[in-house]
Amino acid sequence: MSIKKFLLTIIMCISVVSMAGCGNSEKYAEAPPEDVVNPEGADNNNSTDNSTDNNANKENSGVISGAVTAKIGLNDDTGYIIDMYNNAASETILGYLSEEEMRFPAYTYEEDGGYVAQDIRGSYTRDGEKEISQIKAGGLYLFSDGQLRLYFKDVPDASITAVPVGYFQNTDNITELVQNAYKENRDDSWGVEVYFLITKNI
Repeated sequence: MSIKKFLLTIIMCISVVSMAGCGNSEKYAEAPPEDVVNPEGADNNNSTDNSTDNNANKENSGVISGAVTAKIGLNDDTGYIIDMYNNAASETILGYLSEEEMRFPAYTYEEDGGYVAQDIRGSYTRDGEKEISQIKAGGLYLFSDGQLRLYFKDVPDASITAVPVGYFQNTDNITELVQNAYKENRDDSWGVEVYFLITKNI
């Protein structure tokens, strides 16, 4: 074999090897990413897991944070945030509320009992009823006859049977706020003891 043919053979071998290498490299580079090959792969599973964890936390907490804003009385323009419990009674109540500010009258004021109350619309199950011995100011409770109560005082010996439906986030001065709203409204011609202005936030 002549030197010229020998060199030509070597060059052809090198070319074939190089092309084979490039082919492998291109094949590797063009391989689709794992999330395309396996859409139920690690990334998606992680996303699903996070979503499940978040839902579990929401269910475990059982609270709809910031569900409602309420103003106490007609002269205080401060909005107070109410968290609602994630139960059937709260869901029904929220269904009657609006994202526009609504005037909500309370026709019952009990200074000694520490609450204001009003009968509200809706058909409510009694599944969430509990025996409650102590009540903290700012708590909202629904009774089986459809009466909704806001307790504006702590009641250490309450002994009531009702469904807890929510609570005011900030209760530092709720006693004074409700008492002032009651005093301001004594001459109301409709017999309303305390007005609330409420807005649904969800």
